[in-house]
Amino acid sequence: MHSRTRRGSSGLAGSCSELLAVLLSLTASRLSHAQPAERDPQAANPAPTTAASLGIAPNDYPYPPALDAPAPAPPAIALAKAVPVASTRLSYGAVLSSSGESETGSTSVVLSPLLEGAYAVHPNVLLDLAWGFGWLVDNQGLGESTFRAGNPQFTSYFHADTGPWRFRAGVGVTAPLAHVPLSPDGRLYNFLYNQTMAMWGMWNLWLWSPDRMALPSMFRVSYTLSGGLAFSFEEASAVVFGVRGNATGTESLQQVALEVEFPIGQSFVLRPRFQTVLMPSTSVNRFQSSAVLRGTLQTKAGRFFAGLLINLDEPLGGAAGLERWGFHLGKEIEL
Repeated sequence: MHSRTRRGSSGLAGSCSELLAVLLSLTASRLSHAQPAERDPQAANPAPTTAASLGIAPNDYPYPPALDAPAPAPPAIALAKAVPVASTRLSYGAVLSSSGESETGSTSVVLSPLLEGAYAVHPNVLLDLAWGFGWLVDNQGLGESTFRAGNPQFTSYFHADTGPWRFRAGVGVTAPLAHVPLSPDGRLYNFLYNQTMAMWGMWNLWLWSPDRMALPSMFRVSYTLSGGLAFSFEEASAVVFGVRGNATGTESLQQVALEVEFPIGQSFVLRPRFQTVLMPSTSVNRFQSSAVLRGTLQTKAGRFFAGLLINLDEPLGGAAGLERWGFHLGKEIEL
């Protein structure tokens, strides 16, 4: 009974072994006859890892880019091209000049406002309009006052910057609005215009010449050092001719100036200046020289300045150099 059971178990085990062997043989046969799978040639020969494949600059390789790093800021040149600059700009300026003269029992005070506006029609071209006035209070104890207009000047400027150099050149024309009538008030008006010219050291004389018209031309060049120190040379000339009244004939005027800019801190500039004017040929003293000291303060609202002009020689300065002077306070053109 027991011996028969063992033989049955052995026979069953042998049958299972033979079946498993047949199954393995069939599987191996099918695998050996199967078609090989298509292979990716790039997978078989992978490309070497390069900086370009990682999307980074060669200088950063082999370090991977930081995924959470902020994007680098665009260069200033790219920003300038991306943000267009306005092709037109408008700026205003104004100067209030004052002077005084005292004699025995009398005091005369002269105020001279000068208004100016500039319009940039091109990054290198400016159109400028300047118009001055004169106000005389208490002329030599007479208790009189008067207000007169000067000659407005229209000027076209070309300016350019090249490295540390700055250039500006312009041509203009004046309208003969300053007038001295042939009447008893003519002496009062003459005194007002003469005092106004004196407080400017005869600079831009044609702005205050009564009954005359002028064709001025101007040139200015500046050079700035690395520390902010700048040197400037300015020259102007004009042909002046009479148009009415006692103003007759044609005269030529020339003027030159040297100026230095000393930056003090971040927003203040000190500007000493020497200027001289070649007077008309009918003048006894042909040259009028003056010294000017001006301080300019840069603010968010613009550049504001205060200055003092002292005439150094005849006919306005005299031996003491204080016979005629001018105090200037105002805002500069921003263009």
